[in-house]
Amino acid sequence: MAKKVSETEARFDAIVEEYGKFLRDAISQICPKDMGLEFDDIEQEARLKLWRAIESEREIRNLPSYIYRIAVTTTIDAMRKVQDRREEQLQSLETEEEPVLQIASQDALPDQMAEQQQMIEKVEEALALLRPSRRRVVSLYLGGMTSREIGEILGWSEPKARNLLYRGLKTLRKYLRLSGVKCE
Repeated sequence: MAKKVSETEARFDAIVEEYGKFLRDAISQICPKDMGLEFDDIEQEARLKLWRAIESEREIRNLPSYIYRIAVTTTIDAMRKVQDRREEQLQSLETEEEPVLQIASQDALPDQMAEQQQMIEKVEEALALLRPSRRRVVSLYLGGMTSREIGEILGWSEPKARNLLYRGLKTLRKYLRLSGVKCE
């Protein structure tokens, strides 16, 4: 058993020695730079897959092709995980029971609090009239996020997020003006 392990380790070490740079280069070429993925984590996972293949004594006919396939599938898996996390974050944001806007001051007088609550309700009503993609972007913006952060969460480019944000805010202002709210 110890002989098998040492043979496996020796084979793995030899492959990593010869193809390690190739694996890293393949991952860095495939992996998008704007998703916040860690190349080292992807490389580690790819090496683990390679180790398992060698350990299982699978016959690998074309090693460079096999290593490239491992790099691609591991990178795609990492991208899917990031996308799934973003979707989970969006779902949790969409299902929150709390209003999008919060009352600014707890020390306000009752009439001020009532006015603020009415304003919040008008903004939420106007938000509900927006297209879903714009409503999501504007809600995130009102929650304190920048267009760059919004783009990252939604898996969009910053210009797309910014464009939808500006259009959404413009439409929101229009709806608010129609409901009697003065917008700046």
